[in-house]
Amino acid sequence: MVNSVEEVDGQPMQLHMLTFDTELDNTVTVQKGGSWIDKQSLELKAFHNEEDGQAYSNNDSILQDFMVTWNFIYTGTPIALKKKVNEQNFGSGLATRLTCIPLPATNFEMMAREATVDYESDNRLKEWAEKLDRMKGELTVQKLVDELYEWTSRRMADAKENDSKADEMLLKRCAYHGLNFAAPFIVMRHWDKMHQEGNYWCGAFETDEVDWKLAELIVNIQYACQRHYFGAMAENYFDNKNRDASMNVRRQQKTIEAFNRLPETFTNEDVMRCFNLSSEGAVHSKTRRLMDDHLIVKVNDSRTNGGKTLYRKTGSIIV
Repeated sequence: MVNSVEEVDGQPMQLHMLTFDTELDNTVTVQKGGSWIDKQSLELKAFHNEEDGQAYSNNDSILQDFMVTWNFIYTGTPIALKKKVNEQNFGSGLATRLTCIPLPATNFEMMAREATVDYESDNRLKEWAEKLDRMKGELTVQKLVDELYEWTSRRMADAKENDSKADEMLLKRCAYHGLNFAAPFIVMRHWDKMHQEGNYWCGAFETDEVDWKLAELIVNIQYACQRHYFGAMAENYFDNKNRDASMNVRRQQKTIEAFNRLPETFTNEDVMRCFNLSSEGAVHSKTRRLMDDHLIVKVNDSRTNGGKTLYRKTGSIIV
């Protein structure tokens, strides 16, 4: 990845690397150890082309930071996907960085015995790949960004109506997918506006309604697929967070109720009774903690109130 750089107009340009794997299940198993361990950190950072510094255990390892532009393309079964994204790693954000497209069912149909190769289609793909690979410049997508913002805003309003933190999370990166996957098609549609400079194709154009329709289709597919594959997992993720919080509240409830039973002005005997304490040492420890937390203050000491120390509440326990 350090060496995946090409010079364009005298400036270094980081190239995008692609890895194809037809067995996701095997990939998940392999990356748990050896030289592929913790590859998931690269998958996470590749989405936003972030910088990372790692060294794999081989003779060609380069010890320095590099831009992560490594894109992973897998095929596999739904069971393999569940191994890839599960309850243990769901909070990592991997689910919203994955574009998961279900393949259609074969319905027990077989391919033709003599499969034909569509050379015309293959050559067309090769031709466009070579053109896009030799392109430079900046694709202006402000119109699409505005439309995607409005699309996300509408979906976020739906999530708010449904009080769904899960939908809010799954919406987070849909717009990125809409832009990234629409970009090659947009450039190909407007190719007649391109001109050649040396080895590269350059051009400037505005996106139009057709470009937006594709971007909109992609974000709708992405959002639907994320909800299909990860919706229940996302709901459980937030349900468990809320459950943990409520359990903490219940654990604190005894202390809160005891504190609320104390009168506004109280003595050590009141503390012993309300908190069900059995010794003066425990009472002293409790009042000291309450004072350190600025929940009570000492009104006087035992020498001025017939041998009894008075305290007054100044706050309440925050859940």
